[in-house]
Amino acid sequence: MSKKRATVRSSSWMLIVAVLIVLVLGGLYYALRSPSPTTKDEAIAGTAQIEVTPATLDLGTIDYRDGIVTLYFTVENRGTGDLIINEMETSCGCTKASLIVNGQEGPQFGMRGHGEWPRGWSARLKPGERAELKVTYDPLAHGIYVGSFDRLVFIYSNDPREPTKRVRFFGYQRGG
Repeated sequence: MSKKRATVRSSSWMLIVAVLIVLVLGGLYYALRSPSPTTKDEAIAGTAQIEVTPATLDLGTIDYRDGIVTLYFTVENRGTGDLIINEMETSCGCTKASLIVNGQEGPQFGMRGHGEWPRGWSARLKPGERAELKVTYDPLAHGIYVGSFDRLVFIYSNDPREPTKRVRFFGYQRGG
C-alpha cells in the first residue's frame, strides 16, 4: 500500500512540474511572438495620439428659450505620427459635431440612424497640429424640456491607445 501512495505522489508532482513548464514556455513563446506596442510601420511613421480639451464641459444652467448652444473644443495630435479622424457620432439627435481643420469646417455628424450620414470624409492632423471640434446642442430638439441633460460626442481615429475619444458636456435646462 505504501508503494502505491509513493507512485501517486510522484505522479502528482510530475504533473505539476509539467504544467508549470508548459506555462512558462508558453509565456515565453507569447512574449517573444507578440508584436511590440508599436509595429514596424508605426516605428517608422510614428504613432497618433488624440487629445481633446476640455474633455468634459459643465454648461451650468441654460435657458431653452435662448436657442442653440454652440461649444468649441480643441483637438490636438500629441503623437509622432499623423492623426486621422474618419468619423464622429453624438449620443443624441439634439447634438451635432463637426471638425474645423485649417479654417475648413467638415460635415456635421449627429446620432447614428437619425438623418443623413456623411460618407468618405476624414481629417488629418500632423503631429502638434490642432483643430476645433464644433458642437451644437439644440435644447428644443425634444420639445420643451426642463431638467438635467448629459451628452457625448465620440471621435473615431487611428490613435491606437484611444481609437474612440469621448467628449462630454452636461448641464441643467430651464425655461418657461
